Amino acid sequence: MASDILVESMYGRTRVAVMEDGHLRELYSEQAGSEKLVGNIYMGRVENVLPGMQAAFVDIGLDKNAFLYAGDLKPGPDCQFSGSELRAAQIPIQKLVKRGQEIMVQVIKEPGGAKGPRISTHITLPGHVAVLLPTVEYVGVSRRIVSEDKREELRRRMIELKPQGMGAIVRTAGEDASDDEFSADMSQLVKLWERICAHARHVKAPRLIRADETLVVRAVRDRLALGEGRMLIEDARCYDEAVNAARELSPALAARIERYDARRPLFELYNVASQAERALARRVWLKSGGYIVIDYAEAMTVIDVNTGKYVGGSGLQDTVVKVNLEAADEIANQLRLRDIGGIVVIDFIDMESLESREQVIQALRTALKRDHTRTNVIGLTGLGMLEMTRKKVHHPIREALTQPCRACGGAGWVYSADALAREALLAVRGRDCDCEPVPLAIRAGDAVVRALMDIGVAREQPVYAVVDERVKGFEIELAEGDMSAARRLKPYREDER
Repeated sequence: MASDILVESMYGRTRVAVMEDGHLRELYSEQAGSEKLVGNIYMGRVENVLPGMQAAFVDIGLDKNAFLYAGDLKPGPDCQFSGSELRAAQIPIQKLVKRGQEIMVQVIKEPGGAKGPRISTHITLPGHVAVLLPTVEYVGVSRRIVSEDKREELRRRMIELKPQGMGAIVRTAGEDASDDEFSADMSQLVKLWERICAHARHVKAPRLIRADETLVVRAVRDRLALGEGRMLIEDARCYDEAVNAARELSPALAARIERYDARRPLFELYNVASQAERALARRVWLKSGGYIVIDYAEAMTVIDVNTGKYVGGSGLQDTVVKVNLEAADEIANQLRLRDIGGIVVIDFIDMESLESREQVIQALRTALKRDHTRTNVIGLTGLGMLEMTRKKVHHPIREALTQPCRACGGAGWVYSADALAREALLAVRGRDCDCEPVPLAIRAGDAVVRALMDIGVAREQPVYAVVDERVKGFEIELAEGDMSAARRLKPYREDER
């Protein structure tokens, strides 16, 4: 599969687009001053310890305190408890940390909604072919390396090569790495860890100790180094930054980075903008004529599959399975493109046979293998809904490109014109109870005014309707001055309703 990584940096914003066979599959955006937090290392101060939640809130210098679970705590040098006991939450958190204590932490989950970032005292430092775990003696292998024989071989080699008292994870790029490459990576990451520790000894919490790499460098490390494609960059500064980062990882990697200097903008050449709009649409059409609907809730993302315009050419179940299979592939694409994380519930069209259900579930699992972010397909619930999770790494693309609607506050719904008109008339009635009835004017949008004119008003003093599209909902005011442009409401008659 031909892939290109595009980098655009203008007006204080950097964007990275991952293209596969001309299709936009991933899009990341960062603006100066609003960079991502995941991967950042801080010296934090414990503000509150909550035994009932087995968690603590830690001040790391942000607007909201960070959240630390007991299972994400590393035993201190004098701690008598094992790491497995801590992860199982068997040790009360109040015996592990106390208010006012300063601890080094790393952000593992971005803040969202009313929640602050989630943190861990288990630090991870990613390199080219491996990830150093300086605080735990654990050795793992990337899940994208599927051969059990290869995984076992890499695990044995890494046990011998990793630094004493530390752990490591073999990255996908390390599948064919030599011992010298692993050792060089480990040596570089150990030196980085030593610099971090030296810095931490001289700072007072709350303080940022080390920010994760820039979006451009992360794209080189986490995307270019793991694939076969190339990276095209417009901006000269970003190009130099990417090449320097690539040379540190692997000299051969730098040869796959190209400077794009044609007159036509790079993102326009690849039609990124129009493809990105699909990542904001609630309804996504499938080639067959079916479609999926994606809705976001606080607790989860819900995806519904429908046959739409597709009627099929044989039996009903064949039609259903065909649409579900196509939807499974597109859902995997949309999860990547929109960068949806957390719990995802998918309502596939009902299938009668167990074999068909397993076929669709397997199709989804296969499609998700293209995703670099960790996913876990749980299976079908008793109601036939498919449950899965996807790790939250970045903010979803809709948060980077959109904001809540001022009219509906992000709910997606507003009062109908008829409902607003009746609320306005009730507000007039309430006003008359508090003071002497006088001529009044209701300002509202055209649709609400037309509803008011249709309903009328039960009142002796006149009420006028004034069209004003600037008004959100309606406003009631005294009818003063020139009312020639206003329209007087007719008397309300019960027999007309």
